[in-house]
Amino acid sequence: MKSDVRVQKQDNAIVAIIPSNLAVTPGTRYKVEKKANGEFILKPSKKTINRLDDLFKNWHGCYQRATDLNVWENTKPVGKELW
Repeated sequence: MKSDVRVQKQDNAIVAIIPSNLAVTPGTRYKVEKKANGEFILKPSKKTINRLDDLFKNWHGCYQRATDLNVWENTKPVGKELW
């Protein structure tokens, strides 16, 4: 899928606005490569883990999810919690 993006200066950086219809998850980190012809290539460098189950997905030890985490994981912040 192709899309035109706008590039703008923000502080000491040049920022490209990525349209939401490209379904990029906020917080995803990318490696950026600039080609000789001026093209930029973005490649995800690290998957963002948002759930405890995903964190332990490839672990081969004995993991059993604590039942009290089910309520906590689906709770919305009510104050100034850090997320």
